[in-house]
Amino acid sequence: MDYIALIASLSLVVQIITLSIVISGYILKRRMRFIEHGTLMLVAVAMQFVSFLLIMGPAFLIIVENGFVQRPILLSTVTLVHAILGGTALTTGIWITTSWHLQKSITNCIKKRKFMRYLIIIWILALSLGITLYVLTYVVT
Repeated sequence: MDYIALIASLSLVVQIITLSIVISGYILKRRMRFIEHGTLMLVAVAMQFVSFLLIMGPAFLIIVENGFVQRPILLSTVTLVHAILGGTALTTGIWITTSWHLQKSITNCIKKRKFMRYLIIIWILALSLGITLYVLTYVVT
């Protein structure tokens, strides 16, 4: 396995761990344990941010520098949509978690409930496209 594939595999593992954190957070929300839910979501957003800074952001820049449009159209399209959805999810997640500031009151978060529902859909779509990219790049080839 080459260095790039190893990094991509590590990123996939981080995303699966993040997914398990998000699922655990959803379970806590259903049990009305909102502070714990918010804390887990903060951890998930922090993991996404670090993953973006160390892995996904640099990988995307390398793809663009090495001729993004020269890739097969399917890979280019999936990559672009994944980047847009992932960037939207990350930005929205940062906005929601920073506006909470680990407060005891959940009033500010309740106001953002609608955004949270859209956020999970966008994030799952981005995650699905990221897994698709991984399979197309490292499994199918």
